[in-house]
Amino acid sequence: MNNIIIPFPEIENFKFFMENEIDGFIMGIDGFSENFNYLVKEKNLKRICEILKEKNKKLYITLNKVCFNDKIESLRILLHKISKLHVNAVLFTDMAVLNIVNEDNLDINLIWDNTLVTNSKTINFLQKRGIEGFLCSFELTIDEYISIVKNTNCKGFIKLFGYSKMATSSRKLVSNYFEYAKIDKNPKRKYYFKDKKSKDDYIIVESDNTNFFSGKILNGLLEYKRLINENIDTTIILDDYLVPESSFYNVIEAFVALRNSPNDEDFAQKLKMVVDSNCYNNTYNGFLNKKTIFKVKNNE
Repeated sequence: MNNIIIPFPEIENFKFFMENEIDGFIMGIDGFSENFNYLVKEKNLKRICEILKEKNKKLYITLNKVCFNDKIESLRILLHKISKLHVNAVLFTDMAVLNIVNEDNLDINLIWDNTLVTNSKTINFLQKRGIEGFLCSFELTIDEYISIVKNTNCKGFIKLFGYSKMATSSRKLVSNYFEYAKIDKNPKRKYYFKDKKSKDDYIIVESDNTNFFSGKILNGLLEYKRLINENIDTTIILDDYLVPESSFYNVIEAFVALRNSPNDEDFAQKLKMVVDSNCYNNTYNGFLNKKTIFKVKNNE
């Protein structure tokens, strides 16, 4: 069985996205999450959970910001609130989440979301300490992901559409640059970093942190076809961060259409073209079919 989940949209567009055949939403919480087009306020969380439960939609919450000491108690309060709501799981990056859930014996399913999710042995180690699933690192190939899923008893999550986060810094690198160079920074302008060797452009997003994203959009539709046909139990994430809403809705429809007809190769190729064209053909395959140089032996 496989599921398709997308980031939770702005409230005024919520009903529009509820009409398609996605299985649920992944939600960012204001102050505790980043890299979402829309962050939900803590005060609205309970009502949203009730609506999704009525509509039989899954809900996952992502807490992917690094938690500093002064935020620990706020994080603890939030996790206690989440434990009393209808939430399928919490995706977490900071180990403080795992520690609080275990210390306070909270009833929360945990999904490990980290760039370190690259091998089955680490996942199995953390499963003994309370995690129930993992979101794999984007540097993994589809073969490596399948291998890890087969060598763990955890639920596998994989992102198959969207910009890829390449690096992050807790410093405000863009602001620091303009301050050092004594140049006025335009808050409405987008900034990019160009790799001198590859000539590739990377998107720079500065908020509390500075994040670098791929200049191209990941399109893993054909890899999704393979996961379905090989009966790999997984949840795929389609990420709309920095993607126009109208284009993203067509992307969702393409992935849903593929799930309904996974054995038609010609149809799959046409759907891939639909996704590409809705991204102005600014797409790439990432590492899904490109082996990385450094890896743990046999993904263990």
